[in-house]
Amino acid sequence: MEESQKRQEKINLWIRRITGIITGVALVLILAVSSVEIAAYSDFGFYEREYAKYNVNSPEGIVNMEMDELVRVTEEMMAYLRGDRDDMVIYALIDGKEKEMFNDIEKYHMADVRALFIKGLNIRRISIAIVVLGVSLLSIIYGFKRSIKSIFINIKRVILAVWAAAIVIVAAALVDFTAVFYMFHYIFFDNLAWQLDGEISRLINMLPEGFFVDIAIRIGVIYILSNLIILALAFFIKRGKLFSLSQKNIIGGTYEQG
Repeated sequence: MEESQKRQEKINLWIRRITGIITGVALVLILAVSSVEIAAYSDFGFYEREYAKYNVNSPEGIVNMEMDELVRVTEEMMAYLRGDRDDMVIYALIDGKEKEMFNDIEKYHMADVRALFIKGLNIRRISIAIVVLGVSLLSIIYGFKRSIKSIFINIKRVILAVWAAAIVIVAAALVDFTAVFYMFHYIFFDNLAWQLDGEISRLINMLPEGFFVDIAIRIGVIYILSNLIILALAFFIKRGKLFSLSQKNIIGGTYEQG
């Protein structure tokens, strides 16, 4: 009887750990996609500041247009990327004349970017469902408070593992951002449409490499802050500050780690 009880306790522990890890991975994906979305969509003033910083709409360049017009084009382009607009056929006043903003190769590439972004949004939806199911499953079996504690402890492990990988990527980007940027495109795109000609592409002149460095930092800051909130919650939950649970759970007269 005692042996059977110990076996059941081990099974219970592994169920909590595995479910907690899966839920933790799902939450990390939610935070990652949301960080990109917040960075890209929460403040179009960011784009205006970037355009001014890199003199994007200089009269000497091929994106010679008023800043307000450039920001409007950006808003329409970003609406397309998240699926709120059907096409990238966008007209604007350029060099004082109304012209189509993007050429066919640029539109082809942005269709690939759109597919990638929408896939990210779908992954977030699936991840939200996994989190809800994970919390619900553990709550039914072990109770809500104990389940939340177990999940947050395992989320901490997942976050630290992701940070370890992120440090490697950031270190590589500091050495050669262009190489990392190219590697990203080779991994996520199955064609070379992203290799645009700066002499004729308004898109690449709108969004120079410096812009991608800045928005990568912006995404990273948002993601790290969200992770720190989760880690703080995990710390307080583990210490029993948020729930009146000790670090050890009593099951059948014995103790086990949450």
